[in-house]
Parts: sequence; C-alpha cells; structure tokens
Amino acid sequence: MRLFKIDRLVAFNYGLPLLIVLISIILGMSPLLKQQPELATAITYDLVLTAPVLFFMLSFKSKVAKLKTLPFFIGGTVIATFLLPESGQEHLGYIKTYFLPFIEIIVLAFLSFKIYKGVQVYKAHSNQTADFLTISKRSATALFGKSRYASVFASEISMLYYAFFSWKPKKLKKNEFTKYKENASIALAGAFLMVICIETYAFHVLLMKWSAIAAWTLTLLSIYSAFSIVAHMKALLKRPSFLTHQKLILRNGLLADIVIPLTEIDKIEVFSKELHSKNLKIGNLGFNKESSNHNIAIHFTTPQTIEKMYGFIEECDILLVHIDEKNRFVTAVQKKLNTLQN
Repeated sequence: MRLFKIDRLVAFNYGLPLLIVLISIILGMSPLLKQQPELATAITYDLVLTAPVLFFMLSFKSKVAKLKTLPFFIGGTVIATFLLPESGQEHLGYIKTYFLPFIEIIVLAFLSFKIYKGVQVYKAHSNQTADFLTISKRSATALFGKSRYASVFASEISMLYYAFFSWKPKKLKKNEFTKYKENASIALAGAFLMVICIETYAFHVLLMKWSAIAAWTLTLLSIYSAFSIVAHMKALLKRPSFLTHQKLILRNGLLADIVIPLTEIDKIEVFSKELHSKNLKIGNLGFNKESSNHNIAIHFTTPQTIEKMYGFIEECDILLVHIDEKNRFVTAVQKKLNTLQN
C-alpha cells in the first residue's frame, strides 16, 4: 500500500508540471495566440517558471531529486523558443539574458559543494583511498536519484577530473591489483590518441574547404574523444582492483566496475581461451560483447551486475577479465573463499 502511495506521489510530481507544459503548447499552437499576442507572455512564464517551480515544490513531498527541476527549466526554454513567434519572445529574451546565467552559477556551485561533501564523507568512512568515480556516482545519485542523469553526470565529471586534475602517483597496496601492465592497454590507448590527433588535423583542413561549421564540429568532437582517452588511461593507473574480506571490486579505468560479494563466487580460475555458452551470460569489463584479452574466468552462483560507463548495465554468470599477476590474484581470492567456507 505504501509503495503504491509513493508511486502515486511521484506520478503527481511529474504529472502536474507536464500538464502545464502540454496546455501551454496547445495554446501556443492555437489561433488564439494570433488573436491575442499578449498571451505569449503568459505561455513563456508557464513554460519557463511555473512548471519548473511547481515540480520543485512538489519534489519536497514526493522526495524526487530536486535537481531534476533543471530539465524542466531547460525544456521549457527550448519549447518556448520554437513555439512562440519572434515578436512574442521579449520576456523569453530577458530570461535567457539575465536569469539563465544565474541558474547556471547556482547549479554549478551546488554540484561542486555536493561533490566536496561527498569526498569528505567518503574519506571519513572508508578504509580505502577515496576513489573519485565512486564519489561522483554517490553524489550524482543523491542529486538526481537513481537515473540515467546521475550516471551521465558521474561519468562526465570523472572524465574531466582524471583528464585534468588527477596527477598524484598511486602506490599499490597488497590487496590491490592492476590490469594494464601485461596487456598493453596504455600503449593501445596512446596509439589511438596519436591517430586522433593526426587525423583531426588532416580532416579539419579538408572540411574547412567545404564547411567551417562541419570542420570545427568534428574537431571539437575529436578533442573531446582525446580527453576521454587521456582520462581513461589515467584512471587505469589510479583505479586498481582490490580484494577485501567480504568483496572483490574489479575496475577497468572509467569503462566499467563490478562489486562481487565473495559468497557469490562459485569458482575462479586462470583462463585465456574463448568461451561461448547458450545458457550462461558471459560478461567482461569492456564495451565489446566478447572478450579476447582475458586471463581469468570467475564463475558466479547467481548473476552479477556490471556497471558500465554512462549507466549501461550488463548481467553475467561468468566474468572474463584480465588481471596482472594472475596467479597471485587467483591465489589471494581463493584463500579468501577458503576462509569463508571454513
């Protein structure tokens, strides 16, 4: 009964603001707007202010993440821009010029504060070195709730952090394991980075003869891709996998993480062959469906969930993964499993 009540409150939280947006769109597309041009002002404020403010106020009752007000504000601004005639966008222009930058500053300050508080809390309650991606995910979940917004935000913030700010060398502990030393991951990423730099310059010169917009769009996308590769390379160095008394946490830079309770591991073995199964789901920590560069197979008693970049999720019954010092890793995990069984 309580679950139904919560769902009803959430639907109410979204339903009323969306109803205002729908009515505003209907009015904006009706002949009434041409007959009474002053109606454009009311439509503007309903889309850009009334709907977002109503969503924000209702979120206190339903406990929906309050930062989800932002998409309502941005969406309302975009709809008003395309819906209203240019002659009726005077007040919308005021909002874009004076109000929008103010909102951006507040949101950035709020997010920065939340991340800072997340770092402090995580450091205070964790025996492990604070991991920025983990902190970003927790902070984003607190801000957006469990949603794709949270995953995208955490991925983007972490990419910027590892690309520009994370420079301090990482010292490995006895229970930590890397995955980049024996499989040339860093060298491969570096090669991709070099290709992007060379090809971007060549294509930019060629596209400038046809379209400056297309040339600069491709260049900016390439620069973003280059920074993403740099961030992933540094995350490989800074985010080792590690083993605790109760869990095995495996990481692949910024691409994927998985937290495995040791009680859910049926078997772990050194394994480098191809593996196919019609009945079992075989997963890995990359974006490819099949793994071709693994040296360990972990079999589970129940399916486990891999968290991938941008909120993509994959379940697996068997995980294929590459770990440096594979024998030491398997021995360490097996020792923990034997301790739990005894």
